[in-house]
Amino acid sequence: MVDTLTTSQVASIAEPMNLFETLALQADTRPHKEALVHETERMTYSDLMSRAAAIGLQLKKVGVKRADRVAVLFPNHPDYVASFFAVAGLGATIVPVNPLLRSEEIAHILSDSGAETLIVFETAVGEALKSQDVVPSLKFMLVSGLSDTTTAPVNKHNIVIQKLTSDKVDPKRFPRELAVDPDRDLAMLVYTSGTTGKPKGAMLTHGNILAVFPRRLDLLEIDDRDRVLAVLPMCHIYGITVLMIGTLSTGGTLVVLPRFEAAAALELIAKERVTIIPAVPAMHRFVLMELANRSYDVSSVRMCMSGGSALPTELISELETALGAACVEGYALTETSCAATLNPLRGKRKPGSVGPALESIELRILGADGQSLPSGEENIGEVQIRGANIMRGYYNQPQATADVIDSKGWFSTGDLGYKDADGYLYLVGRKKEMIIRGGQNIYPREIEDVIGRIPGVVESAVIGIPDKFMGERVKAIVVTSKTSNVVPTEEQIKSFCAEHLAEYKVPRIVEFADTLPRNSTGKILKRLLS
Repeated sequence: MVDTLTTSQVASIAEPMNLFETLALQADTRPHKEALVHETERMTYSDLMSRAAAIGLQLKKVGVKRADRVAVLFPNHPDYVASFFAVAGLGATIVPVNPLLRSEEIAHILSDSGAETLIVFETAVGEALKSQDVVPSLKFMLVSGLSDTTTAPVNKHNIVIQKLTSDKVDPKRFPRELAVDPDRDLAMLVYTSGTTGKPKGAMLTHGNILAVFPRRLDLLEIDDRDRVLAVLPMCHIYGITVLMIGTLSTGGTLVVLPRFEAAAALELIAKERVTIIPAVPAMHRFVLMELANRSYDVSSVRMCMSGGSALPTELISELETALGAACVEGYALTETSCAATLNPLRGKRKPGSVGPALESIELRILGADGQSLPSGEENIGEVQIRGANIMRGYYNQPQATADVIDSKGWFSTGDLGYKDADGYLYLVGRKKEMIIRGGQNIYPREIEDVIGRIPGVVESAVIGIPDKFMGERVKAIVVTSKTSNVVPTEEQIKSFCAEHLAEYKVPRIVEFADTLPRNSTGKILKRLLS
């Protein structure tokens, strides 16, 4: 049975007051609509709500209450989604933990957040338990997928380990916290990717996220007919907000793939008639490479979305040609609840830009003198954002918070860019990655975009290295295609750059690599290249 709502019925669905209600409202209005597909399992909104209720009851029994920190260590899986909403419904704070992290990294997040309860997938139990010596707060561990025949994990500190319930109960039994304050209570403590140091916990309230999600992104025209590929890690802010909350709050269907592999993703897209593909640029590149080698039915796709890092304009064109669908790029950070700007799906879409600020969000470019810069490609400065989406700060780090949020609420992103006359934002790189050669500012993305136009180049990373006379010189690390008949040489890359860039921007050194180092969300770790 499929729930079909009229336009007026959809419009009458109440606005959620907290993250739990983004699921609860849909379960009330379209209980039989398919919410989630994972391997052979298919869950309706009623099913998903029933699982969340059962997990909520179990959490309540082990003592979880409002404002407690509950860490969730999972790959993309139905139990992750149900656990997420169970924690939200209790008014507790969700601490998402990436399953790719090792024990020392897991320990930092658990210890820093003060989490007493950890919900963990069976395959990650070993790494989680290795962290016991440095996580004194941890008391309970609820393990999803733990069978009766599984060998009991080593438990050195009397942590109570239980099998996460696989039951479904009447959603009316959910022990929800009705007094959640969307503007004060923390919904999530999301740890930054840690590209420049130990991850910091960004404190996001229910109100921060609901200021833009779930039903404010009308530019994307997402509705209950959409089937969204869920391959982005749902432990990451992009996967949590745009993917999971954005889909479920509109009555759409999550088509879950636990880990990214281009062929598997394309097979699933064809089988499940996926309509939207949210991903990071690295994923899009691999999809294009697979489509070049083999034919897949991608006729159902109407839109692909990109975020997490810069999307070269050439890649946008290639994606739209290969998929026959629009490709939209947005820009945001964990600290801005994964919402800041978005190129519109229709109307004035500008490839190369990440679009104008979303409704109710302010955006400005700050010059070195601390003054706001006018529009224009020549007026490059630091991107600052202000709005109800901005985090409350970094958990237990007042100085780090004061360093990025000023007294008037402006958040300093650390990204450099400029705005055009229409207010569209163009990014040129990270402030800390800017190269200064002989007093001239050089922005790596400009050079990377040029190198990306060379036949046979898959991607590149441009960095500055010390130079005794000029301060810094430009170095490019280039990944070339293993299947292309054309493989550029170092001299050809330098020559091409010289045709399209000022002399001082041309790379003095070009190195080749098989891959570029990345973190779990696809961002290139340039600090490992210097």
